[in-house]
Amino acid sequence: MAKQIHMVVDDIIATQMKNPNEQHTLLAHMLGHYNPEDPGSISLQQIRNEIVVLLMAGHETTANTLAWSWYLLAEHPRVVERLHGELDSVLGDRTPGFDDVSKLPYTRAVFEETMRLYPPVPILSREAIGEDQIGKYHVPQGAQVVVSPWLLHRHRSYWDHPDHFIPERFTGEWSNKNIKYTYIPFSTGPRNCLGAAFGLTEAILCLAVLAQKFNPVLQPGHKPGYDCRLTLRPAGSLPMIARPRR
Repeated sequence: MAKQIHMVVDDIIATQMKNPNEQHTLLAHMLGHYNPEDPGSISLQQIRNEIVVLLMAGHETTANTLAWSWYLLAEHPRVVERLHGELDSVLGDRTPGFDDVSKLPYTRAVFEETMRLYPPVPILSREAIGEDQIGKYHVPQGAQVVVSPWLLHRHRSYWDHPDHFIPERFTGEWSNKNIKYTYIPFSTGPRNCLGAAFGLTEAILCLAVLAQKFNPVLQPGHKPGYDCRLTLRPAGSLPMIARPRR
């Protein structure tokens, strides 16, 4: 499987290198920093690895969180009403585009609050490259240090009503106790998610396009469970009914 993925991505890279001026893409930007005569520049293998991460992680995490956002919206009609109000006011009947993303702060807040309650990757791990001390705990070199966004995002020391779905936390209308590093849906530091900005933009537009036309309704009698692998997904399925608004 890995060899097949590498072959596909290598072919995409080779095609882009043959036509360097034809596309304005993230791959083209990366290749702009590739210089085979400079050993310090980014390598083709590094570029391939970054693109593979975008392909494999970028679609699943966004899709999972959009699924959770539909579930939360179905359970919170007040939020749906405000979301529809923003979309109607900003967009009317036209399809949203990239320039509209900055004009949809509540739509963005809905997705950000969804990531707080259902972080795309609920457990993050790092290997200690050297010996260290964290508070009273000694960390030996090579130790696996685990951080859980799931726990941080729901911790009562950092969030008021942590188990409630309140998008206003991210619009400036809600007083948060949280401090730096307590909200990390895309990880943090030098190894944070490469596709964070892309994924957030993509998700806001997807949410806007669908919510503009539909009301989300959870299939009667269904109660979703959790399936935590690398990513957090609904267990089994999450059947939703897309009910036309008009």
